[in-house]
Amino acid sequence: MTRHERATPRIAARWGCSALLLGVIATTVILGAQLAERNRGRPASGPAPDFQLQLFTNEHIELNDLRGQVVLLNFWASWCPPCRAEAPDLQALHEDFAGSGLRVIGVNMLESSPAKAQAFVDELGIGYANGEDIEQRIARLYRVEAPPESFLVDRRGQVRQVYIGSITYDMISGNIQSLLAEAA
Repeated sequence: MTRHERATPRIAARWGCSALLLGVIATTVILGAQLAERNRGRPASGPAPDFQLQLFTNEHIELNDLRGQVVLLNFWASWCPPCRAEAPDLQALHEDFAGSGLRVIGVNMLESSPAKAQAFVDELGIGYANGEDIEQRIARLYRVEAPPESFLVDRRGQVRQVYIGSITYDMISGNIQSLLAEAA
């Protein structure tokens, strides 16, 4: 066996290791960029992204039109058990604070049909504004990953609190009262 024949497998092994290392580095960079993009821009504070939502009542609501009110924006789905659990608390918040300037807005997302979402609203006796997020446009604006997620927006349109997961009346009512006490 010649010297060249003995060196060829070692050279091939080095190239294979280098290619593998390059592949791992490229994958890490791509995944890191995707993770950074996914986490970039979730409005944890600052201006709440404006949106238009067609409600199940066929009315339209636009967030910027609600300046001067405190808004609790809740993303939900009918198949989501924590969403079902928090709906009575959201309804109670709506009933207790609507007269003081709170608007609760439900944004249905990732639903298989509008009829299922409407059945959820009807079954639970939800009286606050609700609509379907067609094509997940609003969910993308707010970088919502999975329901339920909620955003508490002050009278000036600034996001003041983000809640990942189910919320309760007791968990959020104090924050709502504080924001309602603030001037616009």
